[in-house]
Amino acid sequence: MNLDTIFVPALLVAFPLIAAICLNFLHGKDRAVKAVAIISVLVVLVLPWITNAAVYWFGGHPQVENVTGGTNIVLSKLNLAIVYKYAAVQKLFIGILAILATAAVLIHFTERLSGVYIAMIMLGIASTSAVIMADDIFNIFVFLEILTISQAALVIAIGNIQAYKTAVKYLIFGGIAGSSILLGIAILLNTYGMLNISDLNKVITLDIEAGIPHTLIVACALIFVGWLFESGMVPFHIIKSDVYSKARPSVAAFMQTQTKFVLVALWVVILRLFYGVSTLNALILGVAILSMVFGVIMALKQTEITRLLAYVAVAQAGLVGIGLGIGTRTAVTASIFHAVNDALAMSILFLSVSVVLHITKTVDMHKMGGLLWRTGYVPLLCLLGIFAVSGMPPFNTYQSEYRIIIAASTAGYPELSVLIILTSIATLVALIKGFYAMYLKEGQDYLTDKELTPSRYHWRTEAFMAVLVGMCIAIGFTPQNVLMYIQDFVTMLGVI
Repeated sequence: MNLDTIFVPALLVAFPLIAAICLNFLHGKDRAVKAVAIISVLVVLVLPWITNAAVYWFGGHPQVENVTGGTNIVLSKLNLAIVYKYAAVQKLFIGILAILATAAVLIHFTERLSGVYIAMIMLGIASTSAVIMADDIFNIFVFLEILTISQAALVIAIGNIQAYKTAVKYLIFGGIAGSSILLGIAILLNTYGMLNISDLNKVITLDIEAGIPHTLIVACALIFVGWLFESGMVPFHIIKSDVYSKARPSVAAFMQTQTKFVLVALWVVILRLFYGVSTLNALILGVAILSMVFGVIMALKQTEITRLLAYVAVAQAGLVGIGLGIGTRTAVTASIFHAVNDALAMSILFLSVSVVLHITKTVDMHKMGGLLWRTGYVPLLCLLGIFAVSGMPPFNTYQSEYRIIIAASTAGYPELSVLIILTSIATLVALIKGFYAMYLKEGQDYLTDKELTPSRYHWRTEAFMAVLVGMCIAIGFTPQNVLMYIQDFVTMLGVI
């Protein structure tokens, strides 16, 4: 049997969905849930690396060239099926998601695992993988809705009033953003009679030669609003940071990675469909700058460690958006590279907070302290993570942040380069403030020696943190091993 016909990208979506259904039915049967959970995460870890890169049509047709301009265009063979494009960048994104999903499950493995809770994690990786790979805009919309629901459910699982409120608000805003995307899709379908992004790219390219249609501008605006929500950009940065701060820190590491990868995936869709809208890059650059600045300012003001990290994650998403907004090949390459790098670095910090929260049972930095010598290697790994997020050499984020700064200066935005440097310094200050509160400040009296005894929970968290730190350092020393695939991807997009 040909393995190429078995390990196809659809399995990257289908398997987690099947696992989610099984785990949901097994809820309450602890042994069965644990067995299925560990099998599921192991398969999810392996699948991205054994799936071959290619364009896969599930009932569709290979791309055709005979396309004519105008409205309500009909190709010789419409691409009505699901199409997944799976290459090195998609493999990298989904591989990292798999690592963090595994961490979110295995770190809490000695606790009583909820089948529904793990099912939501599986739904999260399935939906994000589909958004990253899909070449059909309606398919992307469907999985964005599933992603929003799964994230809200993971917040609800915390079980307190604040979590419930955050989840409800997130669903309300998600409904507005989803409706905006769906209306934009409806306009495109009504105008061009198709939903496949590659087909739309061809007909829109011909259509805008006679001028940009007003319907295209309206569709662009509607889908752009959805992109702002899914990316956690201004004005949706507050609700996105609330979601990160109310979820378990190990799951928040997974969520913020989802956000950065969806940010890039939806930007690729917008680029391919609406590149003719001249103000689009300026809009992306504007909201990205606001997100980066507001994120850092809000991080400096926080007294809760989870909210501090949440706003830093928002600021870093803004930095990713800046490179995309500049729009040059160098800037876009550096930006996508930074999405990968920061996803790894921020996850280290969220996992370190997971240990602290497990011990102290509080996120209030005024009630923490005295943990430097009582949590194993977690403080050291956390400090390395802080250096990584702040863009210090030799970590991976230095390589991508430096390239964004150079790209901004080369593109004629030297003041933006200065702003990025200043926000990096402010990020370091905010994170060191959190580090001091957790580890260096005088300890609290209510912490007993039993609570401070290292457990298997700590060791598992340390292991995942060490893996992530190792990846950050390895990419920092050999950035070209990752960068060359991103460069090929950006060249394929046609970015100049």
